[in-house]
Amino acid sequence: MSRGFLLGINYEDPVIRYRGEKIVKLSSRLGLKKEFITAELVTDFFYTLYLPHALIEEHPEVNNLHYTLVKALNESEELLKIKKHTILDSFISTLTTIAILQYFAEFLEEKNELVNVRELRETQNEVLRSVLRESLKSVTREVETMKKLERLYTSGIQPGVGSEFDLEEDAEKVLRLARMTDVSMILEVLSLVPDVVRKTRKKYEKFNRGEFNGYDLGSDLERLVPTQLAFPRKYLLLSYVESKLLLYDKKISKSLGPLYLLTDKSGSMEGEKIEWAKATAVALLIKSRREVREFYMRFFDGAPHDLIRISRKASFSEFLNLIRNLARVKSGGGTDITKAITTACDDIIGSGLVKRDSDIVVITDGEDTLSVTTLKRKLKQANARLFSVMIQGDNKDLKMLSEKYLTVSTLDKNTILRIVES
Repeated sequence: MSRGFLLGINYEDPVIRYRGEKIVKLSSRLGLKKEFITAELVTDFFYTLYLPHALIEEHPEVNNLHYTLVKALNESEELLKIKKHTILDSFISTLTTIAILQYFAEFLEEKNELVNVRELRETQNEVLRSVLRESLKSVTREVETMKKLERLYTSGIQPGVGSEFDLEEDAEKVLRLARMTDVSMILEVLSLVPDVVRKTRKKYEKFNRGEFNGYDLGSDLERLVPTQLAFPRKYLLLSYVESKLLLYDKKISKSLGPLYLLTDKSGSMEGEKIEWAKATAVALLIKSRREVREFYMRFFDGAPHDLIRISRKASFSEFLNLIRNLARVKSGGGTDITKAITTACDDIIGSGLVKRDSDIVVITDGEDTLSVTTLKRKLKQANARLFSVMIQGDNKDLKMLSEKYLTVSTLDKNTILRIVES
């Protein structure tokens, strides 16, 4: 690897060499195969984005594409807008480097501009700077979405668990999602994350060998507070018989079944309703991750659609697939709530998690007539509670079946929080 043009970067360092070669390889896998995309160029782009303040060596005598692009990147007004999302974040810096070069190659082809990689004509410099500025403007809109996707994924993780991003698996998905308008709308729910995390409470159950939770009275000698042994033997025996021994109260996190979301996508849900429902789905996903439980989801109209399943320790790739599926869904069709709930119960029974308490959340605006007797039996078999969210309407059958029944008249963030708290 030959030298780049940034001060303080050791281009012979194996880690820096590996990073540059990795980005070139990844760019090639994503269809970006251009002669000018070298390990030296992507290394300089990466560290310009990654470092708080990258300094470029001045070489007035050099007039090649690499030096021209790196210098133009460092002097661009758009760089500061981008760097607030990339500084000290290797994952986002790598993706942004690739995104800039993708746009640069596309815009250059549109101009039918041929460049000499080693030596430029004087007239080409301004054209290249102009194309790079245009590329940076396009990426400025997308890098914020990339950062939101990363933050949203990590926000639901329990403290100390950490997160893993696989560039080989996730890079293309993130870059594609960043260019989808519908994804940006869904990610507006990100502002809710602190409230969702704060309002989500882990569920606990008593367990003799669990964590300390205070004190209790009883006769369980396994949890006896040692200071009780200082009392006379007769007092201890009497306290034991009357279940008045001072004990440690201990608890353990309750193992829960899936949080299952059924979202109506019928024709009447078109527009604001379906977008609000998608944002609610993201908030409930965060809730499920905080409660360390699996997240299941199906859209439904006249029939249930494919099952989306996010495991308790979901990879970033699984998370991206959910966001992509949410963005793609369009409203249309009829409404069959009975079939949707029945299918959800069958999914839970089939998962083998019936012994754990599960929750099914239905979001709909439909006034469908339900088979109440059948659904009661199914919910009992699945050991699942039903929570219904009725958008701008009412359904007496759902109200009868539901553990909690919420009617929504205003589609805003506060209503989403009410659902998360339920």
